[in-house]
Amino acid sequence: MHSQKEKLKSIHFILVIALLLSLSTDSLFAQSVPEEQLEVNLQIRPRAEIRHGLFTPIIKGQESASFITQRSRLGLVYSKMNKLKIGFTTQIVNVWGNEPQVQVTGNNVTLYEAWAQFFFSSYWDIKAGRQVLSYDDERILGALDWNNAARKHDALKVGFKKNKWVLNAVAAYNQNSEKLTGDFFDNGYSQPYKSMELIYAKYQSGKNISFSILGINNAFQSRFDSLNSYLQTVGGNFYFIKNKLKTQSTFFYQTGNNHKKNSAAFNSSAWMAAIKLNYAVNNKWELNAGTDYLSGKDMNSTSATISYFNPLYGTHHKFYGSMDYFYVSSGHDNTGLVDIYLGTIINATPQFSTQFALHHFSAAALVEDAQQKSTDRYLGTEADITLAYKLIKEVTLSGGYSQMFTGPSMKMVKNISSSQILSNNQNWIWLMINVNPQIILKSK
Repeated sequence: MHSQKEKLKSIHFILVIALLLSLSTDSLFAQSVPEEQLEVNLQIRPRAEIRHGLFTPIIKGQESASFITQRSRLGLVYSKMNKLKIGFTTQIVNVWGNEPQVQVTGNNVTLYEAWAQFFFSSYWDIKAGRQVLSYDDERILGALDWNNAARKHDALKVGFKKNKWVLNAVAAYNQNSEKLTGDFFDNGYSQPYKSMELIYAKYQSGKNISFSILGINNAFQSRFDSLNSYLQTVGGNFYFIKNKLKTQSTFFYQTGNNHKKNSAAFNSSAWMAAIKLNYAVNNKWELNAGTDYLSGKDMNSTSATISYFNPLYGTHHKFYGSMDYFYVSSGHDNTGLVDIYLGTIINATPQFSTQFALHHFSAAALVEDAQQKSTDRYLGTEADITLAYKLIKEVTLSGGYSQMFTGPSMKMVKNISSSQILSNNQNWIWLMINVNPQIILKSK
């Protein structure tokens, strides 16, 4: 049954591509209403990786992993007279070689986006369906474009944009299937939350100052006792520009409760703060520095309060080191994080650029060693370098190298046995080519 569905998805994907290739602009819009437009976005993005300590430290004696993954996308955006937009994107994410040479089952074709947006006026609109929710620098809500599968939400969004103001209200309610009875939602293989309500506002005060506010309420349902818990996240960003200097300050606070059957609720009280400075030395060279603090919980704590900050559905790869040791794949025992970093961006030519970043990581809360004694909170230092070269407008070649120098406490927060010895060399190498042309078809 499952393979039959996958076959149907693959056939559907192929038919859509065939339709686009076979129809000319004239035939596609021969009887269309004026001011119609169709954007076709194609993407082929293979990425080769050599992993030797990505996400979590590799143990001495373990071998590196190497492979090539690929994202293949077909995206359509139809628009009509500034009143209606419809977006539709399908994608396949695969590892080279994971299927037989002669195909016997369907590929894992997924529906990444499927939304309709109606504009009531030049200020108000409503957007419903599967869509990307991306706000500010994507610290709390982001597209997660680095991940080949990326991130999407099934939601309803109402938007307002006029002069210096941008306002959004979003609501989402998730269920595993069409049901006759019951309201239980298992997030083990679905969206991570049962429901979400969101309010966002941004104000641009002249050219130099802007600020934003984001408030989110999430509901989660326990798969053990079906009780709901709630988490509220409130905060925002403040931006200031003065000549060659750009600054960004961020603060978020979390509160809420986590119910458990026949026991008192666990209350949440956590926060995060960050500040970032960017200085343009000239039009080709930029320096940046900053620090992020995400609250954690002492490893020996017996408190019922949830004091570790949850950065929710942001693009964490952008913030806490390219090797993704924190808030991505492998946990770090809810000890929070202090990240102090320095970096530079050099746009040597219009085609070639490079970035370098150095991160100093520490736990925000107390760390215990194997003997349950307090130990150093220093976790490690990571160096990241990224290179990018634009071959043509639609084709970019990029790659990078990252090295993690782990501290002794990294084993503690990653729950690695004291008897295991970490490899002396924790690194990651990647090379990616992104082919992403856009075709615009317009009515006569």
